[in-house]
This record gives sequence, C-alpha cells and structure tokens, in this order.
Amino acid sequence: MSAPTQIPIRLAEELILLMLNERSGYLEMVPGWAFSCVMAGAVIADLTLEDRIDTDLKTLYLVDPTPTGDDLLDPTLKEIAESQETADTQYWIERNTGRSDEIVMATLDRLVERKILDYESGGFWGLSRSVSRSGTYQTHDLQIRQEAKARVLSVILNDVIPDPRDAILIALMHTCGGFKLLLEPEDYEEKLERIETIAKLDLVGRTVASAVKDSTAKPKTRRVLQTKPIPKLRIFDALRQRDFRTGNIPKAMYGIFQKYGPVVELPFKMRKATLVALMGPDTNQWVNKHGRFYLRSKDYIQDLERVFGASRTLPGLDGADHYKMRKSLQGAYSRAALTRRLPELVHLCRRSLSRWSEGDVFGAADAFQNHVSSQISHLMIGVDCSHYVDELLEYEHRALVTQVQGALPKFMLSTPKMKRYGKRVRELHEAITASHTPAQRRGKPPDIADAILELHKNDPQFLPETDITFPFVAAMVASIYLGSGLAFAVYNMVRHPDLYARIHREAELLFGNGREPEAKDFTLDSVDVTHRLCMESARVYPVIPWQLRTVMNECIVSGFQIPPKTHLLICQTATHYADDLFKDPLEFDIDRYLPDRAEHTKPGAYAPYGLGTHTCLGNRWVELQMAVNLLLIAYHLKLEVAPANYKIGINPFPTSAPNKKMKFRVAEITNPT
Repeated sequence: MSAPTQIPIRLAEELILLMLNERSGYLEMVPGWAFSCVMAGAVIADLTLEDRIDTDLKTLYLVDPTPTGDDLLDPTLKEIAESQETADTQYWIERNTGRSDEIVMATLDRLVERKILDYESGGFWGLSRSVSRSGTYQTHDLQIRQEAKARVLSVILNDVIPDPRDAILIALMHTCGGFKLLLEPEDYEEKLERIETIAKLDLVGRTVASAVKDSTAKPKTRRVLQTKPIPKLRIFDALRQRDFRTGNIPKAMYGIFQKYGPVVELPFKMRKATLVALMGPDTNQWVNKHGRFYLRSKDYIQDLERVFGASRTLPGLDGADHYKMRKSLQGAYSRAALTRRLPELVHLCRRSLSRWSEGDVFGAADAFQNHVSSQISHLMIGVDCSHYVDELLEYEHRALVTQVQGALPKFMLSTPKMKRYGKRVRELHEAITASHTPAQRRGKPPDIADAILELHKNDPQFLPETDITFPFVAAMVASIYLGSGLAFAVYNMVRHPDLYARIHREAELLFGNGREPEAKDFTLDSVDVTHRLCMESARVYPVIPWQLRTVMNECIVSGFQIPPKTHLLICQTATHYADDLFKDPLEFDIDRYLPDRAEHTKPGAYAPYGLGTHTCLGNRWVELQMAVNLLLIAYHLKLEVAPANYKIGINPFPTSAPNKKMKFRVAEITNPT
C-alpha cells in the first residue's frame, strides 16, 4: 500500500473535501451513477496531470504505462494499458464507475492518514482541528495549501484566478451539481455564469467534465440493473426456526439468510406497512456506507419519544441534527470520561457486590441490571435513584415493549401500576436538575447530565426543555442493555473455568494486595483475556440483535429494489453465526480476536453495537465498564450456574436478556470487599 504522505493530494481527495458537509459529518452527494462518474472522472483527470494518458473529445491515449506508485490511480492505468480497445474518455470513465466505492473509501482513509480529516464513530468525518483552525493543510512536498472548500469558493465568489487543478475541480463539481449544495441559492444563481466559464478554462477539465456529463445523460456502457423480486417468508417457515423459540435472534436470522438470501419480506406488518429483513455482510456494509441517504430512524421511536414529552432525541434524529447532537455529547459518552472516574466505578461495583453472601442464589438478568444501574445513576446522571430504580426500569421496559416493538397494546403503559411508576420519571428529572446547578456541581467531574443541560443552555431551540427528560431516561435504559450484556459475559465466564481462572489472574495483578489501579494500568495487554471474552460474549449473545428503520428514498440493496415507506428490520448480528466469517461459530472461542485471526475485522462481520450513523455512541465506555465489572466479579466471587444443568434461554424483548431461569449461586467469597 502506498504511503499517502509521499503522494500528492489527488483530485478525488479534494472532491471529497468539497462534498463533505461539516454540519452533517458526511458527503452531500447521494451515491449513484452521477456520483460514480465524477469520482471515476477525477482519477482519469489525475492520470492526465501525471502525464500517463492524454485525452481529447474523441479519444483517450496511453502516453506512459509506468505505474505512478499510487493505489488510487494505478488500477485504472493498468486497465487502460492492458486494453486493446481504442475508446474515448467517456468510455473509460464509465468502465471505472465500478471502482467508485473503493475510490471513495480509500480517499477518506487517506485523508484521515494525512490528518486532514478526523474519523468519528458512526461513520462521520470532519476536518481535523488543525486544518479547521488554520484553513490549510500540508502537501507531500511540505508546501502549505489552502483547504479545498475555502480555496474553490474564493475562486468563485472573489474572482480569484484559478490554477489548472482548481479549474478541473470546479468543472467536476459543476457537472454533478455540487455547487447547488455548497452555495446559497441566490449566490449560485449569481455566480453560475462564472462557474461555467471556469469549468471551460482547462482542456483536461473540459474533456473529463464533458465525458462525465454525457455519461450521466446518455451512458454508453451502463448496464440496466435488473432487480429481483424480494422472497417472502411464510409464517410457517418462521416458526420452523427453532432458534426463534429459544430467543436466539441472530442465529435464527442467519438460518433464514442461508435459505432465502440477504433481503426477505417477513410475514408480519409493522404499522400496516411491509416489514423487510436485511441480513448478511453485504447488507451490513451497505447500511454502513449508504444507509444515511436512504433510511430514517424517526418513525420507529417517535411513539416512545412522546411518552417522555420529547420530539428531538439522539436515536430519533438523522442528518445534520443527529450529527450536531452526537458531536455535542460524544465527550460525555467517551471511554476517557469513564477513565477519569475509574476509582469511583471500582468503588460502586464493590459496594454492589458486597450485598451478596456465600450461598446466595440470584436471578442473573435482574441482579446484574440493578448492579449496573447503581453505577450508571451515579456516573452518568449524578443522582442516587436506588430506592426506586426497579420501578423506573420496569416502566422503561414497558415503554419499549409497547411503543417501539408493539409486543403489547399501548394501553398497557397506562395501567394504574405503570402510572405510579411513570411518576418516577418526573422524580428522576427533578432530582437531576436540582443536583446539577453550578453550585452543586462545583468541583465534581462533568457527567452526561451536565453535557445534556449544557447543550440545552447553549441552544435551547435545538434541545428545548421538553426534550431533556428523554436523554436522562435513556442513560438509565443503558443499564438494561449493559446489565444484560454483563449477565451473558458472567455466564460465559462461569461455563469456561479455564477462562474464569485466567480472568481471575488478570484481576489479581490489577487489584491484588490492596492495589488501586490507575487508568493507565487498564491496557489491552493487562485485560486481554477479559476483553476478548466480552467481545466473544457480545458476538454469541448480542444485546441489541437488530435495528428498525424506515426507507425514505427508494433504494436497491443486493439487487433488490425496496420502495419508500418500507419498514426494515436490519439484522446486523446475523453475521455473527456465519461460518464463512467466524470459524466454528457455535463454539465460544476468544482466540478468534487474536491478531493472527482477527475474524471480527472482516467487512460486515461483527456488529454488536449497531451500524452506520446510529452506531452506539457509548460503545467504548461500555467496553471499559464491562471489563472492570467482570474483573471485579472474578476477583471477589466464585460463582456457579444454578442449577448446574441449566441450558441458556434468551428473552428477546425488548432487547436480548437471559431468561428468568438463569441464576447464579455464590459458591465462595474469594476476596471480601
């Protein structure tokens, strides 16, 4: 792989910088034929600037077949050099549209390596802080170049004379309508004539832009995509999947994928609309790359938002607003935020574990959800709600089941019991706001509630007071997910005594002899076995096995045309049981995450935290909290599954959790708290 720092900044890279929307964190151009032609055209233009090819309006000529040493350009150059055909620029642009996804992803990776862009979790990109502040970046020859968007807009708006490269950039951007997105409508209309004049200045730009324009209007080589009818799953076929009956959603959906393929219409309706399942590594990659252009999250969660009086929430927003809220809160949800409070996390965990005595038997799901909620309430929202946390979690659980999944009728949230429990939500809100005044928070580390209230204070129109309760509650909902995940991880540790012993040894090195480890002590090496067990547990028993979305723009996925308003069940964890991705997927094997195997890094293979722009914002926080809890449990307790012959069962609603029959017995207190 060629080193980006040794290669000139290419036209494709600067096109990406021009198309990047800083407000939304992703590219403005919708993937499609026109976008593919523009990216392919940028490569052709760069080969011309490198004196490898020459073009006119009729023919593209090979000048020099010597590779440039640039992985972005050389595959196209090689194809041209080996071809026996005499063809024009349009033909070669269309031939290379198949590489457009590869070109875009390689370009984004290169811009991150050059430290021009920063990549943010969820599939967002933004200008790095240094580039954003200075408005410049360094080229391969250590020259300083003005940032692409500022430079090109200056050419258009301030009548600056463009250099040949900028003329090509402007020609390509104009061809795909990019300036309609960059400029305000009145500015675009006023400067349209200048844009068109600049686009004609350079012969290369004029030739390539003309070829791109012809390709989008009357392509020569574009194939008509024949879409396939979506297979329909019968209710009987769904019931035949034994794994549905045991609650193992990922394994069941992988069975359907094997028989029916990656896109399947399910025999159920959702809000009277067709429900289609997406499964497999290819659909996972499609959602990651293109979901933001075609899918909407608002529809499935809006009823839950209304329960808490909200209309704008992080899981219910898309596009620029979602990115803005995510960026505002990401620091509070980061691993670094939890790392700063590591002693507090250890203390809270130990305090909770001290409740159990030798011989105690407890239900796994409820016990660990309550165990985690005591940590979450202090670390995330700074209040002690232990005396009503059971009622709060039960109300939140009922809201998810009735308002999101529709597994129970909505009136089940209005029973006398639920109305009483609903008052706990208001009590939680009042406790948080009362404890998060400047005076009350002075000298305390900032938490997620601080970040939410700060966002409201700074932009009350973006996050009004009516929408504050939901994120407070969402923080507590996280204890349901994390508690279930911890219960699964403990079960897997107990069922594998060799791993239990190895995790205990890691815990001894960290906590033994009264040691109080610091953040720097929790390296991947020091918690290697613990970390890999948590990863494997999340593969075998993911807590959130699927996501719901609505198709807002017609799309084609794996050759299947999916119309607007279709509800999608994105089964991103079905791949966790694919034997072509994970060796012996039914085996619990933490060695699959070792560097020489790294099975989880295969494209589209491992997705316990979701996909795309709505990937769990706090996944790195979760990884650390899970590891610390598992280590402390292994250090202080010797647990057994009760009864010993218990076979795991899963309750899949509203999220996957161990069923009520999973219990643990405290066989021994190994290190009293």
